[in-house]
Amino acid sequence: MRSLRSLSAALCLVSAVALPTWAGETPPPAGAPAEAAKPKCEHGVQKSLCTRCNPKLAPVYKSKGDWCAEHERPESQCVLCHPDLAQKGVK
Repeated sequence: MRSLRSLSAALCLVSAVALPTWAGETPPPAGAPAEAAKPKCEHGVQKSLCTRCNPKLAPVYKSKGDWCAEHERPESQCVLCHPDLAQKGVK
């Protein structure tokens, strides 16, 4: 009986890992933040938050004080002022 439970647990684990692959999906790496699974634009930013793709979002960032006037993008997305953002894929 104990070996049956072990086999059942192993099968559950294998199917949980393999099922997304069989469905044609690539699961995010283990321990990756939820943001990693969200689609990113050509600028390396979450597509729904990119002001270069969605210029209408600029006033929202400006109102929150998150704006780089020199480079015309949110300070939190300005890889020119913050080169460390390049490690996260921001362009």
